[in-house]
Amino acid sequence: MRGEQPHGPARLSPGARFGMEMRIGAPYKILNRVVEFEEGRRIAWRHFSAHVWRYTLEPRGESTLVREQWDGRAVPWRIVFRLAGFTRRHPASIEATLAKLEDYVLRVRGA
Repeated sequence: MRGEQPHGPARLSPGARFGMEMRIGAPYKILNRVVEFEEGRRIAWRHFSAHVWRYTLEPRGESTLVREQWDGRAVPWRIVFRLAGFTRRHPASIEATLAKLEDYVLRVRGA
């Protein structure tokens, strides 16, 4: 998967740390920590800031409904996100991420 970092844990769990390659204008790397974890149901992580990214999974027969959430309510400087337009762009970023996740799962299943 593009963006994953070597030397991370083989499997994520509560408190696990993992890195990602990101891009907002310029590429950068960031270290994250798992802050919520329920096997097969939920995983959430954050980095040095207080905002949290979360995936919830809801089994639906042969498929799974995946929801991505971004929670910035605890960020003390969240006004910067608003002024920079980040919060307006984030819903489109979530949709793009979910589409990439679906493509990845379909490729793995087809392999």
